Amino acid sequence: MKDMHPDILELLVKRSTEGLSAEQNRRLLDLLAVHGEQNTDDLDLAAAAAANAFGIESVRGINAAPEILKTKLRDDADRYFKRRSDNVVALERKTRPAPRGYWGWATAAALALVLFATNLVDPGTTPTVDAAREELLAGSSGTLRVPWVTPEDPDFAQVSGDVVWNDERQEGYMLLTGMPVNDPVTSQYQLWVVDPDRDVNPVDGGVFDIPPGASTVVIPIDAKLTVDDPVAFAITREQPGGVVVSKGPLLVVASTG
Repeated sequence: MKDMHPDILELLVKRSTEGLSAEQNRRLLDLLAVHGEQNTDDLDLAAAAAANAFGIESVRGINAAPEILKTKLRDDADRYFKRRSDNVVALERKTRPAPRGYWGWATAAALALVLFATNLVDPGTTPTVDAAREELLAGSSGTLRVPWVTPEDPDFAQVSGDVVWNDERQEGYMLLTGMPVNDPVTSQYQLWVVDPDRDVNPVDGGVFDIPPGASTVVIPIDAKLTVDDPVAFAITREQPGGVVVSKGPLLVVASTG
């Protein structure tokens, strides 16, 4: 198999784990055509296994320890192939081609190891989202930090915290204290990033949940499009999975103005 284009990988991982918007799906099909990929079965398998190996929500800014990586890759293999004795495996290697999907999983294993190596900070440690936020604040020039404005809605009046965002790295985090718990079966919170220079509509910053007992949380921002100069960040409550365009109301807002 050819090396996977990074944009194809990102979109396949997203398709395998949370689905794609119509625009993202068109982008994926265009990339597959440009790079001559006709059959994506193995690519889908590789993307899914790599996502599972790291936890897709933790790929950016959070790293896996070697033993965790090995365990999860081993679990992936068990999902796709029945266990066989060493003798049977050895015999099949001599007499039969590799089972369908094997090379996809093998690519996933190699890919996950590459991702681990390139994201490694300190062997044996697992940096948290909190640490990634602090690193963005301390180590990157041009990082924006804006506090949440005290909400007018009485149900959210106790919410505080801030938003940290870096245009160059296209990376950011929400710090939320006192955010009401949601039931993800009935509704989820969704972040919107307002960037007038990019589009008249706010950019989808991803959906998230506030679990019971979480007084303070740090949520990575998952901007679906490039954000060049955000002027505000806003949170709404939407149906599970989020929406393409929100009808509001805006529950919590942070503004640079």
